[in-house]
Amino acid sequence: MDSQRFIKILILIGVIAAIGIGGYFLWQFLASKIIGGPGTGEIPSTEVVDIGEGGAIGAEVNTAEQTAAQEAQTVTQKLSIFINSPVFEYWLNTKENSVYFANLDGQIIRINSNNSRQMASSQTLNGLHKITPSADGSLAIAEFNYPALPSLSVFFASSTSWQPLPAETISAAISPDSKKIAFTGQTALNILDLQTQKTTEVQKMSQVGLNLNWLTDSAVLLQSDPSVEIRNYLYSFNLADKTLRTLINGEYGLDIKWAKDGNLGLKMNTADRVAKLSLIDNFGSGIVNFTFLTMPEKCLLEAQNIYCGIPKNIREGIILPDNYYKKSDYFVDDIFQINLPTGKIVKLFDGNEVALDATDLKIKDNALLFINRYDQKVYSLRLD
Repeated sequence: MDSQRFIKILILIGVIAAIGIGGYFLWQFLASKIIGGPGTGEIPSTEVVDIGEGGAIGAEVNTAEQTAAQEAQTVTQKLSIFINSPVFEYWLNTKENSVYFANLDGQIIRINSNNSRQMASSQTLNGLHKITPSADGSLAIAEFNYPALPSLSVFFASSTSWQPLPAETISAAISPDSKKIAFTGQTALNILDLQTQKTTEVQKMSQVGLNLNWLTDSAVLLQSDPSVEIRNYLYSFNLADKTLRTLINGEYGLDIKWAKDGNLGLKMNTADRVAKLSLIDNFGSGIVNFTFLTMPEKCLLEAQNIYCGIPKNIREGIILPDNYYKKSDYFVDDIFQINLPTGKIVKLFDGNEVALDATDLKIKDNALLFINRYDQKVYSLRLD
């Protein structure tokens, strides 16, 4: 779908939402569900610590030399390269008003509020597979030694130290208040209290292939890896009454990106290998079916707005989400902002200016940050 047609369709949706009775109440509902703007919790010495079997101690580096090539670089009037070297993952630390990122070797670098940069952890991580930060950015869970012998460890920004999780850990998630870690092994769901260092078995549970996500105090989500080849599931485990509820039961290609508070999510699923995108509530129920298509990871639900990198063209026969994760397909995106209460659509960036394949979107200091999949660098798009 070209961008002009996309804009016309969304403007029509926005008008209906603004003046129609049913649309009005729908958008009011959406506005009440999305919360958590920039800086909310609902997104100097170096210490090197051995993080378990397979972890490698990186050589000491000169921080100034290491970060010299990472300084910001102007691309267009509103677009700049915020981190001018390839990154594996980045996240915002709202407690420090800083940004952390991991380079492709797993070394972690901190960008201070004055834009000075320093090495937070010089340890390299072999076979780095995933880094998942906490809501406030004070912690992050790294999965490495993948796929031979997956290991998980927690990074503490305050002490620039690592704490390994038990060797049998399959998946782990940080609590919304960043005080606990939920993790699963072959036989149980456990919770580690980071203050007392006490681990409590919550529920006997035999599971393999389900990823944890802890968005609200009361429940932990469990979801299978997205693929069109298998039926995917989404479960919610209530930590108070220890009940397991099926939210989405066996959909192909299921892929979800949640708002920070977990009340809304952008969901992709497929029927006959044809992908579609929709907005769902925290029970997995559909609210709006979108007329455009993009990956959930290319969008951000933030402060009553949806920000999305939306491909100008998607080739016929593409298999989503599989091809996206295999990096066998790349896109050229236009970037849009959709205001939920008003239905107003704003085109923030035209992909004809610079080829961007935007993912991992975040808001900081009135700018939209994202990783460009073409070069793995972090870009910054001013929103004023």
